[in-house]
Amino acid sequence: MKLPLSWLQEFLEGGLTPKVLSDACKRWELHGSDDPARMLATLLTFAGFEVESVEGSGLDAVLDLTVLANRPDCQGLAGLAREVAAILGVRFLPPPCEVAAAGAPAAESAQVSVEDAALCPRYTARVIRGVKVGPSPDWLQARLRSMGLIPRNNIVDVTNYVLFELNQPLHAFDLNKLAGRKIVVRRARDKEAFKPLYGELPPLTSETLVIADAQRPVAVGGIIGGAGSEVSPETVDILLESAYFDPANTRRTCRRLKVGTDSSYRFERGIDPDAVAQASARAARLIAEVAGGAVAPGLIDTRPQPRAERPIELRFARLESLYGVRVPPAESRRILETLGCTVREERADKLVVLAPTWRRGDLEREADLIEEVARLYGYHRIPAETAMRARIPNRSPLEIASERVRDHCTGLGYFECWTDTLVDPQWPAPPVWTAAAPLKLDPRSVLREDHSALRNALATSLLAVARHNQDHRTGTARLFELGKIFLPHAGAALEERRVLGLYDAAGFAPLADTLARLSDALELDGARLALRPAETGPDWLAPGSACRVVRIRETGDHERAENPIGWLGLAGAALLKAFDLRGQPAYAELDLEALAHLPTGPRRYRPLPTQPVVVRDVAVVVSEDVLWHDIESFAQAQAAHEPLRAAGEPPRFLSAYRGKQLGAGRKSLAFSVVYRHRERSLTDEEVNAAHERFVAALLPKFNAELRK
Repeated sequence: MKLPLSWLQEFLEGGLTPKVLSDACKRWELHGSDDPARMLATLLTFAGFEVESVEGSGLDAVLDLTVLANRPDCQGLAGLAREVAAILGVRFLPPPCEVAAAGAPAAESAQVSVEDAALCPRYTARVIRGVKVGPSPDWLQARLRSMGLIPRNNIVDVTNYVLFELNQPLHAFDLNKLAGRKIVVRRARDKEAFKPLYGELPPLTSETLVIADAQRPVAVGGIIGGAGSEVSPETVDILLESAYFDPANTRRTCRRLKVGTDSSYRFERGIDPDAVAQASARAARLIAEVAGGAVAPGLIDTRPQPRAERPIELRFARLESLYGVRVPPAESRRILETLGCTVREERADKLVVLAPTWRRGDLEREADLIEEVARLYGYHRIPAETAMRARIPNRSPLEIASERVRDHCTGLGYFECWTDTLVDPQWPAPPVWTAAAPLKLDPRSVLREDHSALRNALATSLLAVARHNQDHRTGTARLFELGKIFLPHAGAALEERRVLGLYDAAGFAPLADTLARLSDALELDGARLALRPAETGPDWLAPGSACRVVRIRETGDHERAENPIGWLGLAGAALLKAFDLRGQPAYAELDLEALAHLPTGPRRYRPLPTQPVVVRDVAVVVSEDVLWHDIESFAQAQAAHEPLRAAGEPPRFLSAYRGKQLGAGRKSLAFSVVYRHRERSLTDEEVNAAHERFVAALLPKFNAELRK
């Protein structure tokens, strides 16, 4: 937002004098400057309005400020001037808005009808007769140029001037070009014809709010005017529009039409509906000054019931508690009143105030008032040591588990993704957690069609990222995400769940190994994670590859499998086709909240192995009723009696296979056995002998045979 100082000082009693600026710098304990612009820039920055640049010097300078989204009132000169007045401790002077009226009432010359009050809660129209359109006076042109705008004619220039001054967009219609001298605020008809003042727009839809006359649209509400009703050199009578348009609908319409203007920028962020009439009067007064003509008596106004006022308490003890500084009650009152607040009640221990209409969006509670007093009394007053107590809250189990999972995955070479919870409804939705389709958003709130459904699994997002990486040839992708999914339930509220998704283009074995090591990463105590091949896995995973990820509870000499907390497997043919993925990557998705609530023990130091491993693969044919868990437990027990595996790792599951050649009721389980000595490298002879002992014990235990 640009702030010309020559314009700004008209809002300040006494103007921007060197003494006022110097005194303010002393109060704020800042170094002064010979340049008023530099002094004011420093003061504004310390009060929460960052000044990005200063063009020029003295009172001819123009400051370029960053105005945050919660302060739309400061998109106008008057709003910024009110802030400057509070900083400098001077009185704010609002611009004159009184207007002399003459002639027949405005209601006799024009009619206004609002058919959609939800999208246009307030619409006003004022009639000005007998204007003479021509160039604006030099002072008006100079001010518009200082804001980066090119002057056009005195009528349009006044509407732009008031937009920058009072943050209220306006539009002037040639009254005689409006069919029926009538304004109708309504939704557009589907693909209704409309020609804007400049450029081209996509076809209108029923979601577009238009300003129409008795025959056709003459503007898109709050965004752009239409050709054919604009002010021209032949214009004599004007209908001046000043209105409030719904911010959300304005934002959606701008995205849909791919257009943005100074007006839409302000309507999107919200303006003050109570100041609509004031801005109309201000513009009418200026038009009468620079273009002649007579302002018709009366304002055509569709204003609904005024918003209810809600008092806010400011307790002085609470102010001191949060701010850490005792502020004199009189100073607190002065600051709030300078900002436009109305003090309804003052007691020894508190103030009861009403927020001004232009601040009702961000002054809603006591903490908001405390922030205003603190920033304008000065953060520099906070001592280096205060009596304020700060307590770091304990981290939740979910936060701890998320951190450990993140460290584990990144340490193994995975890249973390942060994807949008909104996905394309055309993408397949693997039923990892629910068979229900993803919940779609209300079409009226959709900004992009490819972001219009709430995902019900992370698989959709991660596979889309993998496809993007594949298209850009970024190499083999190893991805993970800790994100939210949303599960719709019939007749119940939407369930929000945190899950862990992992994608590994290297295949099943590396991802299975990652999950096998996750128990140690989470530092589980009395429990561990294990993989259980599923006889009939979900169809979104490749047949024979699906594994349930389960929690194993260790109780003495026994182990008991708990409910599954996720799935692991190779991406199925339907997913590969939908996302056009080459190869057959592995994918896993786990309930992160279930992981977070597994029992954990104290952190223990484990020295890193110093000797290399030797891996032997085994594929055995066993009965269908033999579970991988049984073989895994047996291998773990055998390791306790095998010196070459005492310092080794648990067996690593590779795959499950079923086929006619194996026979009915039989399957093949493939896995790897790891051998490692604590102190030295192993020879092939030692490993072969140990492996033969392991296989010799394994086969009779499970009535198995080696697969050839």
